[in-house]
Amino acid sequence: MLEGSSLALSGTGFVLGVAALAFVERLYRVGFSRTPRLDSDPSPLRAAAEIAYEYARDNRLPLAAVAERRSGDAVGWFEKHMLKHMPVSATSVKSGSVEVLGAHRRARMSAVPGGIAKAAGGEPIYADPMVTARHFRTYVRWVRTVW
Repeated sequence: MLEGSSLALSGTGFVLGVAALAFVERLYRVGFSRTPRLDSDPSPLRAAAEIAYEYARDNRLPLAAVAERRSGDAVGWFEKHMLKHMPVSATSVKSGSVEVLGAHRRARMSAVPGGIAKAAGGEPIYADPMVTARHFRTYVRWVRTVW
């Protein structure tokens, strides 16, 4: 007959085994591919969004399907998503100075073809949005975790 501590230990082992199997299954589904790299550091936001979308699509990650369903332009969806969720630096159209846009300011802005604007169809107030390789790697690692 087993003692109480042996039963507790075997229950813990069972839970750890199930968690390990779930982890291995997730790695099998997503694959062991390496995190993509940007061509330059910093890199344009649009180029980073293209790389992130291709990576998500090639690895059949759920955010690729979300981007494809929500808009006709999946790369544009990733661009807007990256603008909202990671630090972006851009050149002010008025002064010409480069600024790192804080989370509060980015939350109210939208990526447009000419840069970053206050409204989706507005005139850009920032040009040349750029992301660093470090923030891009963090974003792509997060994309891999979204089920």
